[in-house]
Amino acid sequence: MDNLYLIVSDVDGTLAYDAATISAGTKAAVNRLLAAGHLFYLATGRMYNLAALMAAQIGPGAEIIAANGAVYDFGGSRVHHLLGEPAITAIEAACAAHDLAALYFTDDMVYYTTPPAQAIQDMLTHFAPASAQVGVEQLEAAALGQRAGAIANAIVFSLDDPVGLAAVAAKLKREPALAVSASDPTNLELIPHQVDKANAIAELQAKTGIPPARTIAFGDGLNDLGMLQAAGISVAMGNAVPAVKAAARYQTVSNKEDGVAQFLNHFFA
Repeated sequence: MDNLYLIVSDVDGTLAYDAATISAGTKAAVNRLLAAGHLFYLATGRMYNLAALMAAQIGPGAEIIAANGAVYDFGGSRVHHLLGEPAITAIEAACAAHDLAALYFTDDMVYYTTPPAQAIQDMLTHFAPASAQVGVEQLEAAALGQRAGAIANAIVFSLDDPVGLAAVAAKLKREPALAVSASDPTNLELIPHQVDKANAIAELQAKTGIPPARTIAFGDGLNDLGMLQAAGISVAMGNAVPAVKAAARYQTVSNKEDGVAQFLNHFFA
């Protein structure tokens, strides 16, 4: 591994052209590096089975960091960091106080106790095509707690109540079992404390022996900041938010212009 790189890319707004497609140019660039022995990971907030649909577009060599770092591939197996029942209880209480709904994710199931608004259900369908092997089930609170041994992360959406969402965020940020981030102003992404994309990268660096100096990370959103800081070679997309551009060592063009492929082709030329 002395000359190999660990390459990690966010998916939406970064690796993917749109919610369902990775371009031919990006696939070719990644596969050329996989053939040379480098490691490539997609890093996303999506649940594992939805992330797997994107990874399959690249091919069998692409590995997965899902649920914002709570789940990742290594050595032919899958590593999980789980929310736990205390965190789930806190999420349910905070959401109930502000009439919001949380969605909970295992690798292949979505659970909720309060049905999300129809607009949110429609938005989620956009990321989950009919081919996705994903189940959806409404549960009572007690039954949800019984699934705690499989739930890796949760998301709270609010398309029309930013005040309520901010209040829920403030409450949950005080919960010691939780880490709270956001990929968009309309959501809260909830994962176990001290677990995120950056933590997953650090664990992979330790397991592979590949140091930060040979770790390349691409991102566009605020939930990518930690991941970029964990990589010695941090790259912001042309469409990234200003904070990400300020934090990154390099900048490439947008996801619509194959920014990941352009950077990798130049870097490994």
